[in-house]
Amino acid sequence: MRLLGSGYVVTETTFAGTTAGAGGASTGSGTYAPGKGFKIQKVVAFCGGSTVAANSSGGIQLTVGQSSGATESTYVVLPFPKYADASSAASAAPMSVELEGLNIQCNWFEARTNEAASGGWGIFVMGE
Repeated sequence: MRLLGSGYVVTETTFAGTTAGAGGASTGSGTYAPGKGFKIQKVVAFCGGSTVAANSSGGIQLTVGQSSGATESTYVVLPFPKYADASSAASAAPMSVELEGLNIQCNWFEARTNEAASGGWGIFVMGE
């Protein structure tokens, strides 16, 4: 297993991801096949604590597919404190989520967040 992509950001933006071929993997005809593209096996995502603004728009989202124009699925990998939740605003604690055994086959992935967080959003995407 190796690091396929990582990122850290404090703003609302796309902050990690790549297309097979750009990261050293061969895409062949542009669709995944054995030995081609990526197999995402593990995702570790984290967020800073009390600087997280309360919002219900979601945390870090991991989107995968054949390409940015042919997405297949979006996985929300880190929940976001909602307004009026006990964990929101000034009382929000640092969070981290680790997902293992995913085996997601794709040629493209990206991580993005829908909200700024002064404490920061971070992600590590690992696989083959």
